[in-house]
Amino acid sequence: MPIAWIPHPMREMTGGTEKVAVNGANVREVIQALESLYPNLVGLLIKNDQLGKGIAVAVDGRIVRRGLYEPLQSDSEIHFIPALGAG
Repeated sequence: MPIAWIPHPMREMTGGTEKVAVNGANVREVIQALESLYPNLVGLLIKNDQLGKGIAVAVDGRIVRRGLYEPLQSDSEIHFIPALGAG
């Protein structure tokens, strides 16, 4: 089962949970599974049926270009990476 890693700034929506094992054949399905557990989290990850602005996804250690449609293996690790702000 793929493992989704929740970035630190979003963990208040998961009660502090750092990683979650969820079913999904692609990134979209993993996010949908996360939505059933943490309904407020999905709004940070998806906007207008696309990855949210400023969110990158890494699957098995590499940034992916296919976004929501990136296929996963049963043992994939998915990291949601928020943009860093500078000021």
